[in-house]
Amino acid sequence: MTTILRIACLLTALLTSAAGAALPLWEIEGTANRIRLLGSVHFLRAGDYPLPAAIEEAYRQADVIVMELDLNAIRPTDLQRVQQELAVDPRGRNLREIVGATAWRRATGLAQTIDIDLAMLQPFEPWFAALQITQLRLLQLGFDGSFGVDLQISRQARVDGKPVRGLETLDEQLGALDALTATAQQRFFVQTLEDAAALEDELTEIVTAWRNGDIGALNTLLLDGLADQPEVYDRILVRRNRRWTRAIIDMTDDARDYLVIVGTLHLIGEDSVQRMLGESGIRTRQLH
Repeated sequence: MTTILRIACLLTALLTSAAGAALPLWEIEGTANRIRLLGSVHFLRAGDYPLPAAIEEAYRQADVIVMELDLNAIRPTDLQRVQQELAVDPRGRNLREIVGATAWRRATGLAQTIDIDLAMLQPFEPWFAALQITQLRLLQLGFDGSFGVDLQISRQARVDGKPVRGLETLDEQLGALDALTATAQQRFFVQTLEDAAALEDELTEIVTAWRNGDIGALNTLLLDGLADQPEVYDRILVRRNRRWTRAIIDMTDDARDYLVIVGTLHLIGEDSVQRMLGESGIRTRQLH
């Protein structure tokens, strides 16, 4: 599956793990503080709440919440601006022209199988169209971004008056996708449609692997398909993980306790944040 679908695919797995199984939650002992690192899911259902007690406790104990983005600071006008600046081709080409005739025929057939109208995505570049397809498909399956872990915790932090920080800006996050080459974007777009058609069945496999604590299976299900998209893997995963690792290391010298929340995909595999922290001498301990 593509990176975006893989991030979203941990959906209910986070909330349906068996009692006593490891959670996507790690702990770091700083010089004078404690940092917890939580693997998030961006789309959930209302029925998936409440979160496991250990996650709620990690939130309660944190003085500062750190996320990929400071969602409380993003305004609708920011989304509109970034969409116009990054998601629209500067040469004026539409989606069909950018991906080419052969890929477009393939994409059209795939979209029809999941009842998604590509006509509404014509004004956009392939990477942005892929994001919209992911969101539409998940909505079809009953999952909503408004119930995502990030957004729910952001809202709670605002109510509780806890400071929220972002590891990156909206421009930086979407700019990583916009910077993909034309070939990589075309592949990303078509692969997203292929994955969207099979998403419902694959969710069952992912949830089962999570319940069984089968990390090997999760690595296979969530990472192996990225092997043929090295540019996407590097820009969306590796480079961002490196930046975030440096930011987390800086937190270890603070006196305040942190809860750092990032997509679960960033916390598995050979290029995980934990692996990079370990290479810098920072030990992480997975919680239950």
